This record gives sequence, structure tokens and C-alpha cells, in this order.
Amino acid sequence: MSDAPTGSPLLRLGRLELDRELRELRPAPAASGLIVTATVEVPESPSERQYAWDVAWADAARQAGELGADQRTAEALAAGAGQVPAGGSRVVVAAHGEVLLAWWLPADAATGSVRAGPVPHLLEVAAAAARRPAHVVVLADRDSAAIVAHGAGDQHPGRRFAVGARPGAQHDPHPDRPPALRHGERHLTGPEPESGGEQNAEFIAARAAEAAATVGAHIALGAGDPHILAAVSKHLPESLGPITVIASGPSVPMDDAPLAGKIGTALDEITAAAIAEVADLVASASAAASPNPGAVIGETAVTDQLTEQQVAVLLVGPDLDQQTADKLVWAALQQDAIVAQLPDSAAQPVAALLHRGHA
Repeated sequence: MSDAPTGSPLLRLGRLELDRELRELRPAPAASGLIVTATVEVPESPSERQYAWDVAWADAARQAGELGADQRTAEALAAGAGQVPAGGSRVVVAAHGEVLLAWWLPADAATGSVRAGPVPHLLEVAAAAARRPAHVVVLADRDSAAIVAHGAGDQHPGRRFAVGARPGAQHDPHPDRPPALRHGERHLTGPEPESGGEQNAEFIAARAAEAAATVGAHIALGAGDPHILAAVSKHLPESLGPITVIASGPSVPMDDAPLAGKIGTALDEITAAAIAEVADLVASASAAASPNPGAVIGETAVTDQLTEQQVAVLLVGPDLDQQTADKLVWAALQQDAIVAQLPDSAAQPVAALLHRGHA
């Protein structure tokens, strides 16, 4: 891979945006107001997968009823399950007989469970959203280029932006000649006479920036000819580039679906580094002697800052109990904070980077 993206680590993390119905949900302690969160993993059976999927959700509904959820809410879980996905798991949140969230998680992001309580259990979903920020994938070879823009969370297929021919581009009078005879290094970004390659790279970069703006992306991944990707990368805005190369070769399909695994691996690496940077910011800001620190550590301090609507990033450690985590995550999402899980080696159970603690 090429150099990692630059800029604030917050720009390299995704955020779970609550739909209006979920945002307006008012938790109630009564049994009739229990909110159910069910996570069901895709069955491994190669045959009758949809049948096994339906059975799994029927089991989830039964468990929800045993936990005290009303019948309409328990039965609503299956409505959010939909068709069995290719892999991973689905999380469905239901309350008052309605589905409030249906979210796909990649493999190993969560284990199967059914929970019922006064607030939804959204830690795994929010943490998975943090690891799938908006991004663009630049696909480029000597004959064509395309950009695919993916929104945060990556719950929907990406939108493909065709690059097309650069305005004013010349035609190559000898298109069949080998690359070594095409005017050297400066010409590796496009099959046209003389010095058009650099202009082509600038044009592709402009299209990538346009695509990124449609989804609010600050991460660019790339596949294809490494010379072209390097040339394009030089023209990207600092908040988007440089391109992280996930696959290189002289040609590439103009569709990033076959690259899904490599895209996921690259995003995992980028977001893990960003979370580590945020943790370092929290450690340094919370240790500073100031009446208004830029970060806080511990349940009481984090709760106070959530009350004041000051939390920009909530970091949840592995040792925080489920009930407390649910409460803090729910409060953080209500104020549009990023929620990330700390690794097993985390020293603190919960911490927060505050709005006054980052640019």
C-alpha cells in the first residue's frame, strides 16, 4: 500500500447516523416499551440458506418474547431480516411493533444475540460504522478509468462515476505500440501523443474529488496501473489523498465489487490507525492541567460531558459492562458522536475526545 491518508484522524472514521424514527425514540422502562436488538449471523449451510435464515429469525423472535418484549415487536424482527446476505450478520432494532434499524455487519464484527432493554444495543453497529467510513475507489489503467463512491457504513452499493475522455485530449496515432515507446514516464497516464498524461491524471483526480464530495469521503483507495495511480494521487486535495493502493496491475475491471475483501482490509488498517491516534489524543489531552480539558476518561466524567453535548468521539474499552455501554453509546449517538471500540489492551473502560479537543 502507499502512504496512509493524512489529516485529522476523525476524517478517517465513519459515524452511525440515526434515522428519524430511531432518533426520536423515547425509551420507557415498562415491559411494553422494551427495545429489542437482535443480531443473527448468516448460516454456513450451503443449501437452504434462506430457510435457515428464516428459522434463525423465528428463534430470535421467540427469545425476544421470553425477555419480555411484546408480541408485535418480537414479530417485527423478521421483517427487518430481509433476504439472507452473502455473509456476516444482520442487526435489527425493533420497538413498539416497528423496525427502527436494519444493519449489515461484516464477518466477525459481532456474535449472535438477542437483547431487550430500555435503550437499543448499538455498540457493535456504531463501532462497525466507524470502521467503514465513506471512501472512493479509483480504478485506472492505460485505456480507461472510473471512480466508485461509497457512503459511510457501506450499507448500499457504491455509485460509479465514469471518467470519460478528458476535454481536448488528442488521439494516439499509433495505439498499438508497446508502452515503452509511448514517450517515457511522463506519458504513462494516457494513450495520446506527447505530454497529455499529466493532464489526464489531473482530470481523473478532479473527478475523484467530485465523487468524494457526494459522500463526504476523505479516503481514496486505488487499483490498477501503479504509475497512473501515483500520478493521480499527486493532484488530489490533501483532505482526500494520497491514494492507498490495494491492487496493482496493468489493467483492472471498471467495477470494485471483486475487490471487496481488499477494500475491507485496507479500511480496517486505516481506521485502526485513526482510532489509535484518537486514543493518543485522549491520553494527552486528558492529562493536561486545564480546567477545560480536551478529553476525559472514566464513566462519570464521560457521562457529564455527554450531558453537556461535548463528546466528539466515544471510545469504549472491552471491560465496560453492557448496560453502561448501551447507555453511553445511545447518548453519544444522539449527539452525532463517533463511537469506536478500543482493543483488548485498552487501559481505560471508557473515554471521550471532546469537541474542544480537536480541530
